[in-house]
Amino acid sequence: MIEAQIMRYFQAIPRPAKVAIEASGTWWWIVDLLEELGHQPVLSNPKQTKAIAAARLKNDRVDAERLAVLLRGDLLPTVWIPPAEIRQARELLRHRIQLVWTRTSIKNQLLALLARRNMRPQNNSRWTTVGGRSEIQALELGPNPSVIRNNCLQLMHQIDQRVRDVDKELARQWAGDPVVKRLVTIPGVGVLIATVLLLEIGNIARFPSAKHLASYIGLTPRIRASANRVRTGRISKEGNRLLRWALVIAATQAARKPGTLRTCYRNIQQRRGKKIARVALARKLVEIVYHVWTHEVDFLTVLNWSVRG
Repeated sequence: MIEAQIMRYFQAIPRPAKVAIEASGTWWWIVDLLEELGHQPVLSNPKQTKAIAAARLKNDRVDAERLAVLLRGDLLPTVWIPPAEIRQARELLRHRIQLVWTRTSIKNQLLALLARRNMRPQNNSRWTTVGGRSEIQALELGPNPSVIRNNCLQLMHQIDQRVRDVDKELARQWAGDPVVKRLVTIPGVGVLIATVLLLEIGNIARFPSAKHLASYIGLTPRIRASANRVRTGRISKEGNRLLRWALVIAATQAARKPGTLRTCYRNIQQRRGKKIARVALARKLVEIVYHVWTHEVDFLTVLNWSVRG
């Protein structure tokens, strides 16, 4: 009913019209509707829309008026709206990642159950290996912990299957993409991580430099400046959390493979420690990803450029 009223309202407006939308968890459908009607939706950046955040009087009508005023004056901070194909693929990708996080939560619950009983694997290095799971299954536990143990193992097995199914579907749709093919030449970047980068970044042209991309991901340091003193702190962690997670995973894998990236990692590790070295390598991977993508080349070409430079 409400959707029909909204459609009739925007059908009566001359096309194309810019329409400001406040970013929320349910903006997809209104963007789809406006694009179908030939209008141009504009998604506001809620953190940067100071006029709304600082308003003394807040209700939907006031917010809508302020959005319209900012849009009319070309002062509305906006965020990029991905095409429908990218939005739908992101939904599947994030479902996959949520499955993995759920599996990790279940695994931690099971490991905590065993730790409370001071149990350690006897024939395997870890409980989480295939042999370790078999050993868990054979443990003599009481009635209640046995129920928890069995449920956790069954759920983990089921989630493993669902994750593999989603991985196959993502690979079917995106493994052949030219950008993905070039990104997987980077050490530590597999098909899944490359797909995460492709779908979450979307359009690399919206970032004028690798530094802007790193800032979007949240891998740039906080800077505090006063007079002539400038202090840099830890990374901001403000930005796309999935991209930050993917690049840290890629950095962890790259640090294990022989080559320039592992050398870079170990040099920083000796001076600053493992955690800082991993984040620093993830930041370096951002630059590599940016150049591989924007120049349409593979990793070795970018590496040769850096050696010559």
